[in-house]
Amino acid sequence: MNIANWLDEAGLRYPKRAALFEGRRQVANYGAFLDLVRHRAAYLIDEHGIAPGDRVALFMKNCCEYLELLYAIWWAGAVAVPINGTLHPVEAGWIVRNAKARLIFTDGGQVFAPGALPQPCRELDREDMGALTSITSPPDTPYPRHAADLAWLFYTSSSTSDAKAVMLSHGNLMAMSQDCSPDGDPIDSDEAVVYAAPMSHCAGLYSLIHVRRAARHVVPESREFKADELFELASGFGNITLFVAPAMFTGMVEQGRRQGYDGGGIKTIIYGDAPIYPTELRNVLLKNSYGELLKTELRLWLKASANDTCAH
Repeated sequence: MNIANWLDEAGLRYPKRAALFEGRRQVANYGAFLDLVRHRAAYLIDEHGIAPGDRVALFMKNCCEYLELLYAIWWAGAVAVPINGTLHPVEAGWIVRNAKARLIFTDGGQVFAPGALPQPCRELDREDMGALTSITSPPDTPYPRHAADLAWLFYTSSSTSDAKAVMLSHGNLMAMSQDCSPDGDPIDSDEAVVYAAPMSHCAGLYSLIHVRRAARHVVPESREFKADELFELASGFGNITLFVAPAMFTGMVEQGRRQGYDGGGIKTIIYGDAPIYPTELRNVLLKNSYGELLKTELRLWLKASANDTCAH
């Protein structure tokens, strides 16, 4: 039971189906996505000695390589430690030490000062992963894992000064993804999940069920949250889903009102990470007359779990 098995199955069954996009530009179909992950896993194993159970950190803004590395880590049987790219390197360094990470991938340049990372952790540029063509025999299948084996160390804020790591196993990730309501919000293969929020947290978690469905994955060209850019992607792709924090959601509604955008192309907005009250949600929607951004049947449901709320 390795969560990377879902990518293996999707790549073998639907190799020609579009998978990864930077803006509107297709980077890979599922066959190429699978091949990239296998070679990235071989690079981790052969060049850096990553073994099952080792921790590998990702300290980057959203990008297609993020998904490639995330699945490569699992393919190798290792543990992913995604770190919010907006943190200060001192904060990220604390997480690396706490997680006992062997490697950390960054966006390039030397993010960490000499001696800032604990030994034997090495900092690697996400684009400097070796000549993939030189690896002749990448592992054909993901390393076997049990349901209780650790897959993701999810660092989140706490009531103290230090972050806390939530230990998510392969079984946790599978159960969470399969629990996404298939009746209330079915995910189709022509759906596109757009990564507007950091992939180190909830946005990245929603990649799992979309990989299982062999849906499309879109990283905005800006690699940031920009409401007008999201509207362009929604209009171009159609049928998009995205995760946002409540403040981002409110910003989308206000920007939609200013530019007269009617919500076309948006299928589902999932928001969480902070509470939003039903009265505030209704006021935001109703005052925008489409009520302008989420006209899609204007059907709401509130999921009473960890302040997560889904809006159609």
